[in-house]
Amino acid sequence: MNLQKLRLGQLKAAGTTVGDVYFPQTELLLPFDGSNGATTTSDLSNTNASVTFSSGDEIRTAQSKFGNSSLYVADNVTISSSDGFNMGTGEFTIEGWWYFTSFSNGFSLYDQWSSGSSGNSQIWHGSSAAGKIKWYYDGGSVVTSNTTMSTGQWYHIAFVRESGTLKMYFNGTVDSNTQSFLSQYGKTDTVYLGDQHAGGGGAPQYYLDDLRVTKGLARYTGNFTAPTTAHLTSAGDVNKQILINSAADGVAIGTGGINQARIAKAWCNINGTGTISIRGSYNVSSLTDVATGKYKVNFSTAMTDSNYVGFVAGAEVDSGTTQNHLFHIKRETPISDILNTAYIYVASANTSGTQTDDGLFCVIVFGN
Repeated sequence: MNLQKLRLGQLKAAGTTVGDVYFPQTELLLPFDGSNGATTTSDLSNTNASVTFSSGDEIRTAQSKFGNSSLYVADNVTISSSDGFNMGTGEFTIEGWWYFTSFSNGFSLYDQWSSGSSGNSQIWHGSSAAGKIKWYYDGGSVVTSNTTMSTGQWYHIAFVRESGTLKMYFNGTVDSNTQSFLSQYGKTDTVYLGDQHAGGGGAPQYYLDDLRVTKGLARYTGNFTAPTTAHLTSAGDVNKQILINSAADGVAIGTGGINQARIAKAWCNINGTGTISIRGSYNVSSLTDVATGKYKVNFSTAMTDSNYVGFVAGAEVDSGTTQNHLFHIKRETPISDILNTAYIYVASANTSGTQTDDGLFCVIVFGN
């Protein structure tokens, strides 16, 4: 048999798919594609949030930035609550394309505001501010943009927290009005697009296309060129395996491969004290604080069977205090709970096993 050495120059990559390497951190992705007059749309992120239209809200083909349609907001569009909208104290990016038809009313662009509630996040236009945007945070403080927009044209607007500073970008240019803000931002509550916090700010009049929310990442850290194509809807072939084809004269990337976020079926970094929260996660829709030292980790996508394996562990130090706790996952009935939820129990290792809260622990789940 005559064996020949395969040279690197002979290798060819076929079937590759370009993707967004930060797609696992994308908590909401709404391209608003559809037929004219449609009153439903789909979230293409792993969150798979539910989107509900109110009277007059619809997909329209009259205006679009990408594709052939966009969302026309006439009243109040709601997006179901998710832990992915709770940004904690970390970085985040909220962005999209807006086309305003009028500035005569006050209305929200992205709203999680409620009186007296911590973590408030309300991005809105006030009728007294002409074509400027106001950004509420922390229950009432506000930053108003110095950029003045006009009706009848598309604007890419990005709201970013980078290294503790809130920034607004208009068509890729940072607004001169920035604000230092290091505290809790956002929460798990419903997101409103349109009428201010469902409370009567006046009928909004704008189109919206390609709305994206990214948690834990400032996608923009300086002036940039506004996107020229729609946001990518997957992670592509990042970290997928390379297979030599049957003829040994080329390679295929991604066939039977894996995505970097899907090595585990689910994972979560949890703050289990006070108002519990998610620091980072994959395939986890929310947490439930059941009782002292007992939590429910709720999966975004249910496990396919009850034979999955889960691990939980804590950190050595939390808030300067050494922790010495025991962790375990308990399977609960009925079967629907097993498939949809992991129950975590934390007990003190220094006592007789009394359940106790823990400020930093992590859960990881593997399965078929």
